[in-house]
This record gives sequence, C-alpha cells and structure tokens, in this order.
Amino acid sequence: MKFSTQFVLTTLSKTTKQISIFALSIILARYFTKADYGTYLHVQLIANVAIWSLLLGIPHSIYYFLPKTHEKRRFVMTTLSLMLVIATIVSLAILVNMDNLSALLGNPNLQNLAIIMACLVFFQIPLSIFEPLMITSKKVSTFVNFDFAFNVAFFMVVLTPVSLGYSVTEILNWVVWFHCIQFITITLVCFYTGIGYSNQKANQSDLQNGETTPGNDAYSIQEQFKYSLPIGGSLSVAEVSRYADKIIVSNQFSPDDYAVYTRGAMDIPLISIIANTLDNLLMPKFIDAYRNNNMRELVEVWHSAMRMMAAFIYPACLFLIFVAPLLIPALFSDKYIASTVIFQIYTVRLLTRISTFNVIYRAIGKTQAMFWLSIASLLVNIVLTYICIQLYGVNGAAVACVLLTLLYQGCSLKIITGYLNIEINQVLPWRSLVITLIASTVSLLPTWFVSTLNISVWPLITLMATVYGICYLATLKFTAALNESEKASIRILLPNRLSWVI
Repeated sequence: MKFSTQFVLTTLSKTTKQISIFALSIILARYFTKADYGTYLHVQLIANVAIWSLLLGIPHSIYYFLPKTHEKRRFVMTTLSLMLVIATIVSLAILVNMDNLSALLGNPNLQNLAIIMACLVFFQIPLSIFEPLMITSKKVSTFVNFDFAFNVAFFMVVLTPVSLGYSVTEILNWVVWFHCIQFITITLVCFYTGIGYSNQKANQSDLQNGETTPGNDAYSIQEQFKYSLPIGGSLSVAEVSRYADKIIVSNQFSPDDYAVYTRGAMDIPLISIIANTLDNLLMPKFIDAYRNNNMRELVEVWHSAMRMMAAFIYPACLFLIFVAPLLIPALFSDKYIASTVIFQIYTVRLLTRISTFNVIYRAIGKTQAMFWLSIASLLVNIVLTYICIQLYGVNGAAVACVLLTLLYQGCSLKIITGYLNIEINQVLPWRSLVITLIASTVSLLPTWFVSTLNISVWPLITLMATVYGICYLATLKFTAALNESEKASIRILLPNRLSWVI
C-alpha cells in the first residue's frame, strides 16, 4: 500500500473518531444535567490524563525498534507485557488515590466511580500500541478496519443507553464493557501479530523476496527504555499541560461550572486534523532542507505552510467567534449559553496555529528544547490560570490559555530562529498574513447583514456560513495572499466543479 493511501486511510479513521466524539458531546450535554455531565467529563479527564501521560513512550519505541531488531517476536511480546504491567499499576494507583483525585477535582461523586475509572484505564492503556504495531508491521488496512469499526461501535454504545434514559453510572458501565471487548480483541490481534514473527535473523533471500522486514539487531529492553523514556517524559508533560486549565477549573469551581467551561474550551476537530496533516506532509521537506543546510528552501517551505494554514484558520477563527452566540446554544442547548464567551476567547488561540513549530523542532533534531519548553509552559500555565481565574472567574482560564499559547509560540519562534541563525522577520510572511486577515475580517460585513434575518437558527447559521465563505473566497481569489503553487495544492483537495473558487 502506497504511503499516500496509508496516510489518507489513517486520517479518515481518526476523523471518524473525532466526529463521533464531538457528536456525543452534543448529545450528552443535552441529555445530562450540568452536574451529571460534569461528573461524566471528570471521569474522562482522569482516564485521559492517566492513559496518555503514563505510557512511558513505549508505543513510540515500536516505530524505532521493530524494523531494526531480528528478535521481532520477543520484542512484540515484551512490549505487550509491559503495557499490561503499566495498565495494572496505573489502574491500581487510581483505586488507591481516588479520595485525593475526588478532592482535587472537587467532585465527591467520583468516589463511587473508582472501579469504573480503574477499568477504563486498564482496558485502554494496552490499546495504545495497536496503531504503531500495525503500521510498522505493514498492516495499515487491519488498523483502519478495526479502528473504524470500534469508533462507530463506541458511538452506538453511548447512544443506546442514552436513548433508554439510563443514568450516568449505567452509561459508564456500558462504556467499560465496550472497552473490555475492545481490549480483548485488540490484544489478540497484537498477540497473533507477534507470534507471526520469528526471532531469527533475516537471510539474504528473504530480504530480496520482501518476505520480512530487514533487521539484524538484538533486542534489549534496557535500550528500549533508554529510547522511550525521554519521549514519554516529554509527552507526559505535554499531556498534563494540555489538561492543566481543566484540572484547575475543576478544583476551583463546581461540576456544573466545569461542564460549562469544557463546552466552551474545546478545540475544533477539523482544524487540528488539517494542521497535523500539513505537518506530516511537510516534515520530509523540512528535514531535507535542514540536512542540506539550505536555509532559503526551509524558510520558503515554512512560509508556504503558514500561508496555507492562515488561509484556512483565519477565516474559520473569525467566523466561529462571530457566530458563537448562535452556535453554542444551538449545539448544546440554552443551558450552555455561558459557554459562548469562553468559546470566543478560547478560539482566539487559533490565530497562532498557522506555524508548525513542533515539526520544525523534530526536523532539526532539537526535541530536548521542546521538552524543556513544555515543562516551562506547564509551570507558567498553572500560574497564569490561577491569576486569571482570580481576576475574571471561570472565563479567566480561557484567557490564560490564550496568553500561554502566545508565549509558547513566541518562545518557540525565538528558539528556532536562533538555532537556524535567521531573523524572526524572515520567518513570518507578514504581507500574506495581513492580506488574509483583512479578507477574513471584511467578509464578516455581509455576514452581519445576514445575521439580522428573522429565521430559525440552523438555516440562519448555514446561510451565514455560505455568504461568508463566498465573500472570503472571492476576496482571496483576487489577492496575493497565496501563490499559484499553493492555490493549486488547495484545488487538488476540492471537487473538480469547485476548483474555480480558489
């Protein structure tokens, strides 16, 4: 299977997951009381932080060690065993510390859900090796098929008890049984993948016939930990930093307030997917330019990435901020009107998402700088969030996220330009960014006139989005915000009959 095909399939599978999770957030926000929804979100918060911050980087080690070792069966079986051990330790730690976790999040109801949370963590931690194992084993279609099936099944597993009027505890029990079945299935697939390998060195005829993956190094668990722990440490810090504002809001406010904050402080799935996709596509170009010491090419690729991201993110950001007073209540009901301002503040962060700083760190081999910057950002995040909450209440946490993002991006820009020995002004394509921002802003004027129409909310939002999109694309088409090569790249993603719009 070609790389491009693999990339498209895995991206589609992950998109399905993001869409199903977002759809469930809409359904559950309407179904539960704010207190019950806050409790449900607290369970997910604990599970997500425990799962993704305590993997020790082991899943990432599969990409590195499986292709290079001849002891592939031993490597896979040992890695699977390690994940089961980690799952056991982390789930037991949750049971033992449930009182502390409940106090930290300010929700005494969590104590009654300790076993559920421990089971959720135990069943999900081993699943983290499935994607890297399948991709490295050249079984992308297997990963996509299982991942897609379980994403759809998860949606139905939550939707079914909701439609039957079940309580939050009963719904979470359904989720536990779902992850139990998923755990058994995926573990068996990983197990049979492992025993399908041998521990023998590949002979020359096998390599020529393509029957096995080259690799003649012996496997060492010490080497695996030596490789994975620094990655795991960096990811752990990043994961805790990602949820720091939500943890602090939980600690300082009620579950009802936490539910309101969470529905406002949300990322837009499509934007994250597009940003990550662009990162993956441009990573080889950054690496080649850096290895060849071609700073001019690297900056040109960087400029191109920023121009294309700005062409999508700037209008999306401004339109979402403008339409938020209609959109948030329409999605989550009038219970979450207070989430509107939080969403508007939080969405301002998108304006800084035009640059691929993390991919640049990896391309130039300066991941240690990214690690220390992540630690610093976590500490600053905690301090800023506490200060802003005292000043602005629950909305202050969103303000802190915006300030932190600006600081992080600014520091990254300074660090990277220092490594590359170039000026900051050389990195940012100021003229293109200003033109795109003006085009995005001007397009709001006709959209405002449409917003005054007295029609039902969803037809109104649809009409506003259509008018805004037409005005923006028409404005962008006749400006120099994008060059012809970049416009051609965007046209490839559009249906042929719509290629004329850009």
